[in-house]
Amino acid sequence: MGPLLKTSRGLTLIEVLISMVVSLFVTLAVYQTFAASEGYRRAATSGGDATFNGSIAMYALQRDARMAGYGINVISVLGCRVLAYDEGVDPPREFEFALVPARITQGVAGAPDTIEILYSSTDASPVPVRLTQALPTPAANFHVDSAFGIVAGQLLVVAEPGQDCTLQQATNTPSLEAPGRQDLLIHNSGMYRSPYGTMVAARYNKPGGLGPSYTLAAMIFPIGIAPTAARYSIQNDTLVVDPFLQGNVALPVAAGIVQLQAQYGKDTDADGVINVWDEITPVAANDWAGVIALRVGLVSRSALAERADLATGQCTTTTVQPQWAGGVFDLTARADWRCFRYRVFETTISLRNMIWRPA
Repeated sequence: MGPLLKTSRGLTLIEVLISMVVSLFVTLAVYQTFAASEGYRRAATSGGDATFNGSIAMYALQRDARMAGYGINVISVLGCRVLAYDEGVDPPREFEFALVPARITQGVAGAPDTIEILYSSTDASPVPVRLTQALPTPAANFHVDSAFGIVAGQLLVVAEPGQDCTLQQATNTPSLEAPGRQDLLIHNSGMYRSPYGTMVAARYNKPGGLGPSYTLAAMIFPIGIAPTAARYSIQNDTLVVDPFLQGNVALPVAAGIVQLQAQYGKDTDADGVINVWDEITPVAANDWAGVIALRVGLVSRSALAERADLATGQCTTTTVQPQWAGGVFDLTARADWRCFRYRVFETTISLRNMIWRPA
């Protein structure tokens, strides 16, 4: 009789099915754990991005605002319209701006504001110089009481109470002129010799002048070779700065910035203390003299939207629009604003050059 064959056994169909069900439950548990972990990671990362971008945006704006008004803080001409010409762009352009430390342009119906900041870059004493001869024509050269620190290539704002101001560019260094001519301040179009001996094209002098013929009441503000004229605004959820004297495109400062609001801090009773916060842009020079601070608030947003609630289909990441001292930030320009996380940054900036101004 041959050897007995042992019975061979494998997994039954029932056992295979049970194993598959158990594996599915394990996989589902692992997936849910991963999804929760990924959600926490996204929330933490997005919040960190919003904090970082907001900090960069506020730092850049504060840095310029603290210098606002340096070299242009003479009360009698504050707020004047500065007529300007620029042939450094193609085609040449005429433009204008206001001779003020900081100007806020309110956004329409809660849209982001625009903040314009102006200050001199001169390293000499920021004191205006006076004309010693009235101008016979708008394009005539200046004779001044002191040209100390003025060099070829430096930008000048010419101001006189009751007249438009103008932007000019010095095309000589008066201290290098011959004896008897060192009060002469030239602002011609065409080429000029820089302090380094190179020939450079004058950029801001319009042939024939810009209109006003100034009298002995005029003042000239030397504002440096590279003054700061910065216009901060929000474009495509990015804080950008437009160096509007240079005529370049706006440069990005920080991404994920969705709101920017600002207010003037005003001392309306001349006691050195702010008693009014508002959005009303001054008109008269004396009103500008009372603007001694800015209050700025901005909102940064997380880069990624959070998922909507599966039961309702609605986002509940943010349910209330953020606020600052000036009111509520309007975020409704984007329909899914509730799907994002936000950070609010708020600060008050003293315009120290409006407090430490010439007597």
